[in-house]
Amino acid sequence: MDRLTQLQDAIDAMARMLTNSLFYVHEKSTMAELNNQISIAQPKIQADPPEEFNQNMHELATDLVKKAKEIDALIEVLPGIKNSEEDQIRILEELEEENKKANEDYQAAVNEMADEQSVKEQVK
Repeated sequence: MDRLTQLQDAIDAMARMLTNSLFYVHEKSTMAELNNQISIAQPKIQADPPEEFNQNMHELATDLVKKAKEIDALIEVLPGIKNSEEDQIRILEELEEENKKANEDYQAAVNEMADEQSVKEQVK
């Protein structure tokens, strides 16, 4: 798997983690009083106990930080990340020349094989 695909997969995974974390906070948090004069009429039934909720929140945050560090590491090893735009353009031009030369060599080999094939046909 190439580095760009790994980076895209990691970003997708982090987006899913963030979405799932937000869903968890929305569903499992307890109601909080905003005003002492207005009490909470009905507490959330599906809310986790505060200790469990805090532990899960810590775990979710830790997982998000780990994934962010993984993404940073993937970005750091991308080719050309430390090169200026001019250097990247020069490198691409060099690669283009190498590709052109390799294509010419390939075409020459194909033509040579075709010539050999036609000679074999004539010998028969």
